[in-house]
Amino acid sequence: MKQRTGKGRNRAEGVHAGLMRWSRLGFTLFLALDLSACASLSGHQDLKPLKPLPVPAEPEPLSAHPANGAIWQAGTNVSLFEDNRAHRIGDLITVLIQENASASNNTNTAINRSDTLGAALSNFFGITPAFGGVAGKAFSPSMNATSNQKFGGTGATTQSNTFSTTLEVTVVRVMGNGNLVVEGSKEVRLNGGHEYIRVAGVVRPADVTSQNTILSTQIADARVEYSGDGSIYEAAKMPWLARFFMSLWPF
Repeated sequence: MKQRTGKGRNRAEGVHAGLMRWSRLGFTLFLALDLSACASLSGHQDLKPLKPLPVPAEPEPLSAHPANGAIWQAGTNVSLFEDNRAHRIGDLITVLIQENASASNNTNTAINRSDTLGAALSNFFGITPAFGGVAGKAFSPSMNATSNQKFGGTGATTQSNTFSTTLEVTVVRVMGNGNLVVEGSKEVRLNGGHEYIRVAGVVRPADVTSQNTILSTQIADARVEYSGDGSIYEAAKMPWLARFFMSLWPF
């Protein structure tokens, strides 16, 4: 009995030691997986080299000075009397976006209409008309009618938008009268979402300041866009099934 008890005790101690080794191994594996998950969530190891957005227009090449004896040559890099303001394809202009829009409209409509009609025939050439009667009551040759109509409507709308930022745009075309067609965009990634800013329009060279800047309010045929995607924008978007039922709801 004592020998069997010793063997059982040794066997239990071996099982306990094995469980301890497996628990240590499992804890070590869990810790390694946790650290690798944290490293992957940080995203620093998966960063790729940043590439700029596509350039809307490439600048014209500045040809070398030809050996024809002339001091000034068109299309070369000699600029004796030029300033730093953009005027050629590929030049950059800083757009100061300052868009403030506010609209308010109030409508109040009230219509009241009341009509009264009365007619009676009590004597016709000295003869009192008689139209008989029903259930012992004689008909009266008279008529009275009243009509009332009333309508009231009230409507109000108010909208206010503010957009302020700075964006660099590129001259993509020079028009025949010298005006500059510009286009530019910017992409910003914040917290897993993207934000896009795009500006396009026509700029008059005289409106470009000496610092090579222009206000967005001075751009003709301007298109200013601010949009984005990501979890924040998805949370504020109505689900597609709700949009479907809203499109069918008649009220």
